Amino acid sequence: MRSKFKLWSFAAALLLVAGMMLTACGPTATTSTSGPTKGGHITDGLFEEPDSLLPQQSIETYADLVDATIWAPLFYGDNTGIIQAGLAKEVPSATNGGISADAKTYTIHLRPNLKWSDGSPLTSDDVAFTLNLMKNPAYGAKTTASEFAKIATVTASDPSTVVITLSTPDVAFLALALTDPLGFAPLPKSVYGSMDPASIAKSDQNFQPTVVSGPFTIKERVKADHITVVRNPNYYQAGKPYLDQITFQIITDQNTILTQLQSHAIDTSWFLDINKLDQYKAIQGYKVVLDKAPGSFEAIYFNMKNPFLADLQVRKAITMGINVQPIIQNIWKGIAVPTCDDSVGTFAHEPSLIPCYTFNAAGAKQLLESDGFTMGSDGYYTKGGKTLELRYSTTAGKAYREQTETIVQDQLKQIGIKIDIVNHPADYYFGTQLYDYSAYDIAEFANSLGYDPDNHTQWACNQFTTAGGFNISAYCNPTVDAAINTELTNPDINARKAAFHTIHTQILQDIPVMYYYSAPDISCANAKLQNYSPSPAGPSETWNVWDWYLSK
Repeated sequence: MRSKFKLWSFAAALLLVAGMMLTACGPTATTSTSGPTKGGHITDGLFEEPDSLLPQQSIETYADLVDATIWAPLFYGDNTGIIQAGLAKEVPSATNGGISADAKTYTIHLRPNLKWSDGSPLTSDDVAFTLNLMKNPAYGAKTTASEFAKIATVTASDPSTVVITLSTPDVAFLALALTDPLGFAPLPKSVYGSMDPASIAKSDQNFQPTVVSGPFTIKERVKADHITVVRNPNYYQAGKPYLDQITFQIITDQNTILTQLQSHAIDTSWFLDINKLDQYKAIQGYKVVLDKAPGSFEAIYFNMKNPFLADLQVRKAITMGINVQPIIQNIWKGIAVPTCDDSVGTFAHEPSLIPCYTFNAAGAKQLLESDGFTMGSDGYYTKGGKTLELRYSTTAGKAYREQTETIVQDQLKQIGIKIDIVNHPADYYFGTQLYDYSAYDIAEFANSLGYDPDNHTQWACNQFTTAGGFNISAYCNPTVDAAINTELTNPDINARKAAFHTIHTQILQDIPVMYYYSAPDISCANAKLQNYSPSPAGPSETWNVWDWYLSK
């Protein structure tokens, strides 16, 4: 998972600037000196098949990449960490009157003369309809259902004005519920208004929406092969997009992505394999792009519904038995850095918490033995007649994760814990497995909170997946809940920082998660493709797809 939908207007001035570092690949890498030119077709290698192309129906990053081409959000985040107005005329704030002092009322003014791709008017009525749809549990919002549940009323006071009243103050509502297509984008009431909310995710619209608002529309989709989008003539930014067409080629093998880049069969690909970095750099006429200030992190999450993992001493022993340094040095070539919290790239990140885990294999074994485990003849600990055996799952086909699993499997074997590696395709992993507490024990994936450190959907007691949240660890601590309430309701930046410190330190004590590292995303693109500057947050690669163009 890469959660990329969290922006917060109150803290915009305090956000870290996420720059980009470009590396020319081969002698023909160039930068355009002329203005944007219209036309052209590029092919983007997409490592995973999007499981949905509707807002709030996926938590998969690759779905977000395509969503950004077909859905125009009310607000989006740029690659410098600043929230921008999309379909809205301006970003609401306490200063301009768009957000009430108690953070319960949000007033949004739309740009004039907005249209859907079929030419019909896009109005506040569509926005209000979509907000109420997302609020409806039958729709099954997957990313921030709890945010929409806070909506008390939505009023379309005129065709271009929407007033949202919340039942409780929420300073992160704009970030969590209204920003970037994965979080929220209006849906046409004319298409979805007559549909049963529960049937929308099962309909063809979920696979291939017919009426959209983004810079492109879907021309063709062939499952497991490609998605082709073409210019939307009714896009709200006049004269954009510059490109005629983008084909997202589904390529679920990193070796194939490399050969397709080398042969110039594809023009871009994002979230690439660290093991092939030198090979990407050697491709003539292409450029490598790395996040200069990474906003994502890799971690393993412990499913505390598992009786073994419900035991804090077992979770602590696992963190003592895993040495992250070989992963950072051997797999990530030293470009990753340790982290002890999930707030990397935001104002709440605390590098001072390092070190947070102490590698001590002998101490881990002593801890397990003092907890009542006994070593079996097979070299694994048992308790109550059961072997300390756990399933470790991640997305299939990611080489660096599979290498990490092998390292961790061996390390934990040394302390008497048996690890079974059980990986799945991303669409099943993120769409089904992580919502079933019986289907996994340890889950690894990358995550990014975006521009705001709020992550209550993963840590609050009322955010279990059975309740519509993403608390895949089934973690609950009243101290953390109280701090979450503070950071969600108090607009004072210092109060929020203190609350996040409480959250970070308590989670380090309770260990529902083990943070591995923070690392830059790797992209490679045709050097002729201009304005290609993936962001560590938002829809990542395609956040500004309307500005992409090919130089002559």
